[in-house]
Amino acid sequence: MHPTILEQFKKDFKLNENDLFIIQYIIEHSEEITSYSSHQLAKETYSSPTAIIRLVKKIGFKNYNDFKVNIHSLLNKYTLSNMRIMSNEDLYTIKNKLAKIETGIINQTKENLNSNVFNEVMTIISRNKYIDIIANDANAAISEYGSHILSSVNKFVNVYHNGNKQLWFSLNVTSDHTVILISKFGKTRHLLNIADTLKQRHIPFIVITTDDTNDLAHKTPYVLYGINHGELDNLKDMIFYISLKYIFDLIYTALFSYDYKQAKEVDDLYAKIYYSENE
Repeated sequence: MHPTILEQFKKDFKLNENDLFIIQYIIEHSEEITSYSSHQLAKETYSSPTAIIRLVKKIGFKNYNDFKVNIHSLLNKYTLSNMRIMSNEDLYTIKNKLAKIETGIINQTKENLNSNVFNEVMTIISRNKYIDIIANDANAAISEYGSHILSSVNKFVNVYHNGNKQLWFSLNVTSDHTVILISKFGKTRHLLNIADTLKQRHIPFIVITTDDTNDLAHKTPYVLYGINHGELDNLKDMIFYISLKYIFDLIYTALFSYDYKQAKEVDDLYAKIYYSENE
């Protein structure tokens, strides 16, 4: 049996019974509490504002405002931990668990995206006609999907997955291109060398990775974070794949919204040509 979310909180943060009562309320009312003050939450949980602030700090938040902004991300992490696929589970259980896992990954990715950084990333992407994605293996596969949808919003998109071509590209790309480097762990020496080359040439670039402590994340201020969940490591690349797809979908949707009329005209023209060719 998996431990419940409440049991996991108790184990990870050494919570007492009063803490657990408050955490249980937070879990059951997660959508409402982001609009509560500490006094309101204290009233609802028959505790004191001091107890609330003490608990908030105990579970890793700097202050109550930090708690309100990031509590959904923390709860999503614990929910995902409880969704591991076990040996010999029946198809019905797997079907329901997988739906919850995918929803949880998307929610956690959404919560992890810094709005200010994302706006800066969209400014860079919007001003340039060309998008070049440097990625390897499974990341390159989902990048091809990103290339497909971004091409439909008036962008020229290329995916570079060959090591030599990646290096040549970094030596020749011009500043009118948006460069995106994708790496789950941000430790691949080849990608770090490419990032250094781009920095030396004063070419702005975007990084998509999972951890703000890895080397690649420190190479640029424009970093978007996907999810890599250790509790679900038996699902291998699927976690980051789902997270990365959501980020590409978000970029596409934002671009479509920015210039809806033109994007719709191009989409309609594509459909007209495509279906006339396949009649």
